[in-house]
Amino acid sequence: MKAYSDDFVEQVWTHSQSLAQYRQPEYGGLCLAIAYVPEEQLLVFPWVDGQFLSEIVDDRKPELLRLAARLAADLHRLPIIPEELTTPQMLFEETRARCNRLRLRRPQTEEIVEPLMVALHDALPLLDPFDPAPVHGDLAARQFLWTGDRLVLLDLDMFGYTDPAYDAGHFSAQLERRCQVDPTVRSLASLWIDSFCDAYLAAMPTVSLRNVFFYRGLTLIRKIYTICRREPYNWPQLVPKLAERARAALQEVASTELAR
Repeated sequence: MKAYSDDFVEQVWTHSQSLAQYRQPEYGGLCLAIAYVPEEQLLVFPWVDGQFLSEIVDDRKPELLRLAARLAADLHRLPIIPEELTTPQMLFEETRARCNRLRLRRPQTEEIVEPLMVALHDALPLLDPFDPAPVHGDLAARQFLWTGDRLVLLDLDMFGYTDPAYDAGHFSAQLERRCQVDPTVRSLASLWIDSFCDAYLAAMPTVSLRNVFFYRGLTLIRKIYTICRREPYNWPQLVPKLAERARAALQEVASTELAR
């Protein structure tokens, strides 16, 4: 059961009902609300027993990441419009607002974050045109549960309608963040990210790789704020690593070698 503090619960319920009209693949699917209790602002979900994909770090991981990519592509291909379009400019402005809040809390981060925001702004007009799609909005390994037979995607509260490259960039950025923060898996970053991105782009060949890199950089910049909030003692060591990976992603956006 999941309780909400406002009437946003109605939007989540409506979106869940829309998604439930479509058949789930045998290899996985979405965990959707099965009941709504209006007077309690409460949604009821089926219980799914399994292991979070974020907790799996053994040899199963690459194949499960490829499976996660297929599920993301399945979601992006659904012919639904859950809300008004979110534009790249809107996502940029939200990121700028988050960085402004960070600057107030941690003024010493400005010299790191501000050049990244300049690079993000300069990359914005380089984005390829896109066909908007329903997106998860917070796609990450922790949102997938492996039951042993199926991979289940959880928590669609951040759903939206935008460039599907946003989900792919967000997911790969979260993998990047995990590998930078956790030295025990740092050497696996390229394998994990390539496993997901290659499978996703194979399933969604019209999605722009350039745009995926843009949203990877954007998400890594956002996660600097998260790291500063959650790691009050370790952030001075972690933030430069995320900044370096964000910078590398945004440099790829300007690459003439990237093809749609």
